[in-house]
Amino acid sequence: MKSDAGTLGHRVDVVRSGEWWAITVPSLRGVFSQARHLDEVPAAAREAIAMMLDVDPADVGPIDVLMQEQGGSESLA
Repeated sequence: MKSDAGTLGHRVDVVRSGEWWAITVPSLRGVFSQARHLDEVPAAAREAIAMMLDVDPADVGPIDVLMQEQGGSESLA
C-alpha cells in the first residue's frame, strides 16, 4: 500500500564531513545518506526517503535542505 507520507515535504540536514556531505532526515528516524557535492544532496535524500517509505522517488514531496554550520543553520531551499 502506498504511503501518503511520501508526498509530504521533508527537512534534510546536511553537514560537511571530510570530502562528503552527511545527510540526515530528522522526521524519519534512521534515514541517512551522503553526497559528494552539495547540489547532489536533494537527489540523495529523495532516494533515501523513498527507500524508507517504500515509494517511488518521484512521489517524495519537496526537500528542504538545511546546511548545518558552527554558528547555526542556513536554509538552501
